[in-house]
Amino acid sequence: MLSTDDKRFIVKSVENGYKISDLARMFNVTPRRVQQILKEDTSDQSMRRKTVNLSREEMENIENLWTNYKIGSRTIYYLMKNQGKQVSYYQIYNFMRNRNMIKSKDSRIRGETEQQIESPLSTVYMDYHQTSTESPYAVVCVDMSTKKILSIVESRKITKEVMEQVADNVFKFSTEKGLSVKKLYLRNGILSILYGATDLKYHMKRKGFDEVEQDKHGNRVHLALSRLWQNYDRFRWNTDSPEKFMYWYNQRPIINRKENRVTTPNELMDEMINTTNTVISHGSGIFS
Repeated sequence: MLSTDDKRFIVKSVENGYKISDLARMFNVTPRRVQQILKEDTSDQSMRRKTVNLSREEMENIENLWTNYKIGSRTIYYLMKNQGKQVSYYQIYNFMRNRNMIKSKDSRIRGETEQQIESPLSTVYMDYHQTSTESPYAVVCVDMSTKKILSIVESRKITKEVMEQVADNVFKFSTEKGLSVKKLYLRNGILSILYGATDLKYHMKRKGFDEVEQDKHGNRVHLALSRLWQNYDRFRWNTDSPEKFMYWYNQRPIINRKENRVTTPNELMDEMINTTNTVISHGSGIFS
């Protein structure tokens, strides 16, 4: 049975141009069932409610409950539900976390400053993963500001040439967007070994990776990308190629926690680039 989150995912994916037949294979349902879910969403107010912002009254209600009683998001959710307020738990949780009422569990893993989060390609993670011993290795580069996959290459062995191909794809993307990678984190293990034992560092430097740091904690990179690999294991083999998986992954709906709205990694990347370019152009006008 599909959960509410699965249904919302399907609706948003169709809005982003994903084929109904592909979604049906992905969730192991019939195309007819996907079409039914699309119709359900038009009349299901509670599902649509999750994709809109909280009202001023609802935000004030949450703040008052937390200030007066210091209770958690789930308790507040049930209190508001008993009062007849149709607010999703996810909205309440994100609202409270963004206002430091809830301590983020993965804040130690992210480690980025606010400035880095607001700038695309400030921090890029390179990681690898294998679904099973019969599956190829997947090597990816992900922008941590937007969680957008910049490059993915699959191979039976992880080699210097595979890492060069990943770096070349990121360089092509950064050149097209007029951006530069500020820092690349490599997962410890085969990636860091190849980087240190071959001339890979010189190739990557030519491709704009001036600051490369190995994952000193050993699992920081892989933990930060654990959700990506969960999606990879679950959905990669429903697509014909890693490029199609990357397209789907970058078009999937995500929550912009800063603004509490639904978007996609692609949309978020474009928005942040436009914002950056606007700031730069305004700054140039001041001194011109």
